[in-house]
Amino acid sequence: MDKGWLPDLRNGTGPLYLRIVDALAEGRASGLLQPGDRLPPQRDLAQRLGVDLTTITRAFTEARRRNLIDAAPGRGTFVTPGSLDEPVLDLSMNIPPPPQGINLPALIRAGIDGLLKRSSAEALLSYHPGPGSAAERAAGTLWLQKAAPRLPIGRVAVGAGAQPLLAAVMSAMTREGDIVLADRLTYSSFIALAKTMNRGLTGIGADEHGMRPDLLEKAARKHGARLVYLNPTLHNPTTLVMPEHRRQDLIAAARRTGLTFIEDDPYSPLLRQTPPSFLALAPETTIHIATLAKCISPFLRTAFLAMPDAGSLENVARHLRSLTLMSPPLMTGLAAEWIRSGIAAEIAQGVRREARARQMLAADILPPTASGRGFHIWMPLGTGRGTATIVEKAQLRGLAVSGADEFAVDNSAPRGIRIALGAVQDRRKLPDAFKSLADILTGTAESNGTLA
Repeated sequence: MDKGWLPDLRNGTGPLYLRIVDALAEGRASGLLQPGDRLPPQRDLAQRLGVDLTTITRAFTEARRRNLIDAAPGRGTFVTPGSLDEPVLDLSMNIPPPPQGINLPALIRAGIDGLLKRSSAEALLSYHPGPGSAAERAAGTLWLQKAAPRLPIGRVAVGAGAQPLLAAVMSAMTREGDIVLADRLTYSSFIALAKTMNRGLTGIGADEHGMRPDLLEKAARKHGARLVYLNPTLHNPTTLVMPEHRRQDLIAAARRTGLTFIEDDPYSPLLRQTPPSFLALAPETTIHIATLAKCISPFLRTAFLAMPDAGSLENVARHLRSLTLMSPPLMTGLAAEWIRSGIAAEIAQGVRREARARQMLAADILPPTASGRGFHIWMPLGTGRGTATIVEKAQLRGLAVSGADEFAVDNSAPRGIRIALGAVQDRRKLPDAFKSLADILTGTAESNGTLA
């Protein structure tokens, strides 16, 4: 039965053909359009809307790409059954893009094959409790040399990614109900971890240089906090790189109040030069975590932890054992071998080159208020624009982005969206995605036909 569906295009913005697609998606979501409903013929719909046939053809082509409709030759165009096949492009998952000029799957296969040939079965098939083997921890000290002078292995532990290390630190150094300080916008998985462990989070205000030292000191005294969580280099989600003078000021405030920093540093290898790390500037009061998952591949669930001294590391290691027992020997062994051979650094350089190429594409298309470094972009939103509305409009166009609420410690956090560039495997798909986002963000109407 022909569905007398007619979208209202008078109040929308952006290209007409995309407004028709958005109306189709909204009709399906609201139940106005049901699976199996037949839509009017394209020519009839063009006449009724007062637009040219090309606009309708483009709209139906895009709607089929999103699995909203399907055409049956000789019978017409129908609303598809089942759930939407969306997002078409994932701009929400913050993972490294495929490294430029490097066949990572081939490297993984060759690396595992070589590791199995060179290592004893007992070493790979046995439990490795504790902070890691001496060889793995020594590889960690090599990787951490980017952040600080080489550390003794007695201050370094290995974990199955950053999250177990963060959990072990929180378990060892805080109790239920304790307050931990952080930026008002911060890593969403750390927010989830604090909630799971029944630790409170208090957001500290920031300016253009990052967290404000005066507000940090005030909050530390008010709450009796002992830990402050920071992501000072390529901050997630805002991409800020905190300058050295602000780091020094924060260190001074921490020393006056007895605070210890948790410096989460997954992105430094994506930059050629970075300010000195907190680990280098204040090793006695810094817990430093560096994961390979964000600069090489999520395949390597390996991260390294540096503690102020051997005693504090052993305390955290006890909690780490209770949480995960050990890191997977095969993955950790491969990570250690790649670090020692220089392959890890080569992959990180390839990721950096690819991330830069994607940032250049975005800079040519997205509004100039976008701030991008590494492989994500932060887009602040004005006071009159709701984050949820932007995220929803992107979803209707087959794009997934992350709203500021995912990173917000409290309701006073700035509003915006994070655009991640790494999960889309084919770089050539990004320009169209950026153009669609730019239409949503700027609200620019681009006429592809004429309204009646």
